[in-house]
Amino acid sequence: MKRVVFILALMGTIVQYMFGQISEGPTWDFPVNPNTLEWKKLKSYEEQLMAYNIPEEIIKKISTQELVKICLAYPEWGVIEAFNDRRIGLNNMIIHFNGFQELFARHDAAKELIKVYSNLEPLAIGKDWTLLQKGNHSFQINCIELLLAHGMITDKLDELDTQILLDEVVLKYRKKRQLPEVYSLWGLAPTAGLCLYILDKNDIFTKNEKLISLKRTFIIEDIRELDSFFESLKR
Repeated sequence: MKRVVFILALMGTIVQYMFGQISEGPTWDFPVNPNTLEWKKLKSYEEQLMAYNIPEEIIKKISTQELVKICLAYPEWGVIEAFNDRRIGLNNMIIHFNGFQELFARHDAAKELIKVYSNLEPLAIGKDWTLLQKGNHSFQINCIELLLAHGMITDKLDELDTQILLDEVVLKYRKKRQLPEVYSLWGLAPTAGLCLYILDKNDIFTKNEKLISLKRTFIIEDIRELDSFFESLKR
C-alpha cells in the first residue's frame, strides 16, 4: 500500500516528464489541468476527467502519430497502479478519455505504438539520474506495453508486426535485466505480460498458473518465473 501511495503521489511529476520527453507539437496538450485556474473551478473528479477530453472537432483531425503521444501523456496514468490488477486499472483509465477510444479505432494505431516502443531504450539511463527520473523512464515503457497488449491493438497486428513486436519485447526484457536497480519485478512484469499475450493470445499453450495470472493481471511475485519463461524462448 505504501508503494502504491508513493507512486500515485509522484504521477503528476511523472506525466509532465513523459509529456516533455515524447511529445513534439501535438494538437492537444490538456489545456485544463491541475496547474490552471480553470481546474480549480471544477467541483468533482468526474468533471476533472471530462476536462481532459478532446473536443470532437479537433480529435478527428489529429494524426495517429500525434494521438499516440497524447494518450501516453494522459495525466491519469497513475490510476493503473491503484489496482491489484493492472489490466483492470488500464481499462478503468481508458473508459474516461476519448483519446484512447479514438486511438483504438485507428487502423494504424498498432504500427504507431510499435514505432514509439521500439525507440525507447531501457539502458538509456543517465549516471546522474535521480530515482524519480529512473522511475519515469521505466514507467514510460510499461505504459506502452500495457497499451500494446490491449485486445483492440493486438487485433490490428499483421504477421510482420507481430514478429517485430515480439522481437522487440524480448530485447526489452533482456536489456532491463541488465539494470536490476532500475527495473524491479514491478517494471519487468508488463514486459513479460505483453510477450505472453503475443505468444498465447488464445490461451492455448500456457499451462503455468503463475504465468496465466501474469497474463491476466500483468503482476507477478516471482522473478524466477519470468527469467525461466524468457530462457525457454531461446530453445
